Parts: sequence; structure tokens; C-alpha cells
Amino acid sequence: MKFIIRLIMIYLFSCLLYLIPSKFLSLDFFKIKEIKIEGNSKILSNELTELIEKLYNTNIWEIDIKKLEEYLKQDVRVEDVKIENPDLGLLKIKIKEKELAYYVQIKGKVYLLDQNGKIFGMLKERPEKDIYFMVAKDENDIMKLLELSKVLDDSILKNLISQIYIKDKDCIEIILLDGTIIKTNLLVEKEKYKILETLYNELVKTKKVEYIDIRFDDFIVKSSEEKNNGK
Repeated sequence: MKFIIRLIMIYLFSCLLYLIPSKFLSLDFFKIKEIKIEGNSKILSNELTELIEKLYNTNIWEIDIKKLEEYLKQDVRVEDVKIENPDLGLLKIKIKEKELAYYVQIKGKVYLLDQNGKIFGMLKERPEKDIYFMVAKDENDIMKLLELSKVLDDSILKNLISQIYIKDKDCIEIILLDGTIIKTNLLVEKEKYKILETLYNELVKTKKVEYIDIRFDDFIVKSSEEKNNGK
């Protein structure tokens, strides 16, 4: 008798194992009926609209959330993605787009750079910001200019810059909005830019400055007046 009861229990348990995935988990109860998008995802709106259409009415057990997160993170415009299923029928997608840190001009085209120097879009894909342009030939130039930009980020001088570019292997030129050229390189210490700010502000009160070279122990200044006087 005990043996028969055991057989019946095994049979019922087997049936239950079969019915859960084939019947119970496939109920409409588990289908996604609402998808919420959170975050600054304006430029991804078209892609997200397509994604919503694909996910809507899909059974939650058929969605590989981790795989979907990794897929969305592959987009160069995306900084981070988090997908959650907080309630039955609800999928919440938190998406963070990359922040524009710098512009870079390469062969006449202007691209968007993130804080790590990675290109993630074109100029017209984001509202314009009041930040200067890096002018680069290739990725190696970008990395060097990025290194200088991070030194300048905390300085007042940053707000006066129009563009920066690599003049040659010993010189990076910073062009200010008034046309003044700052000659520098990656060996110049951060503290020297604070002295440069003071020096520049004093000089422009009385004269038009052509360039200030800060690569050496002394600051070398050339003004338009000196040029006009034949010096």
C-alpha cells in the first residue's frame, strides 16, 4: 500500500513540475503590460520606442533582463542601464545617457566626447553647450588634449578658451576667445595655470596679447604693441 501511495505522489509531483512551466508560467498574468522608461533618454527615444513594442505583451519569463541590459549598454550613447521587474506586468528601464564633456573636431567634423574621451555622437545630436573645441587628427591627439583639459577643468581660464590643438610634439596651443595664444604642453604643472590667469588678466587691461608661452621657467609674453614697435 505504501508503495502505491508513493507512486501516486511521484506521479502528482511530476505532473506539477510539467504544469508549472507549460501552463502556469505561460498565463497572461505574467505578460508585460506596462513599460516605464526613466532617465534622460531623449536621443534614444526612437530605439526605446522600438524596444517597448518588442517587449510589450511578452512573458516576463522569456525576457533575459541581464542580457537586455548588456545589449543596451553597447550603445555608445549610453552611460548606464538598469532594468527591473518590480511588479507583475511592469518593466522599469532606467537609462542614463552619456554627458557631453567636450567637443572634438576631426577633419572638419565635430563630435561629442564623454569625460573619458570617447566619441558618442555628432554636434547636432545634442543641444549646444558653451564649451571649447579640441582639434585633433586622431585618437592619440584626443587623449593628449583630454589630459590637458582635465588640468584646465578647475581653472577660470577654461571659460575663456575657444579651442585647443597640438601644434607639434613640444607644444599644445590654447586659443582664447580674444585670439590670445597660450603655448603649453603636458609637462606644465597645474599651479602654473593659476599664475597664468592672473598674468593674463593684468596684461589684457593695457594691451593686446599675441601669445604667452608657459613651457619654461619664465613666462614669455608677446604683445601686439611689441610687434608694432618691431620688437
